[in-house]
Amino acid sequence: PRENWQAAFREIVSVVEAQFPEVFFPFEVRFVKADDAWLSPFYQRDSVSIAVHRFFEEDYQPMFAALEPILLRHGGRPHWGKLNTLKSGDFRALYPRWQDFLEVRRSLDPGGRFLNPYLASLFETAGEKT
Repeated sequence: PRENWQAAFREIVSVVEAQFPEVFFPFEVRFVKADDAWLSPFYQRDSVSIAVHRFFEEDYQPMFAALEPILLRHGGRPHWGKLNTLKSGDFRALYPRWQDFLEVRRSLDPGGRFLNPYLASLFETAGEKT
């Protein structure tokens, strides 16, 4: 949420400087108005997007594991389609219309034809053909 971004960003910078001093990518900070897209991180709230990057040949998981709890503590909603360490149940708790989306997706693609393994696990499609 927009009102929490400064505290979250300060914590992120502190952790990166202390634990990951080799990171050379800039942080991207964008202010985004609320929208009505069910799977949008900005659904029904003005937000600030804080993007954190690693070089593609480096393991992103340790840094993300250190930073995601900060973002979550401040009400963050990681983008489900980008690199993260969250699972389906985490997104279900963060996105108010997650279940509604799952029902629509299942009705339009009952066989799971348009799912890759990541999306199948994220959208909990056990039993559907992929």
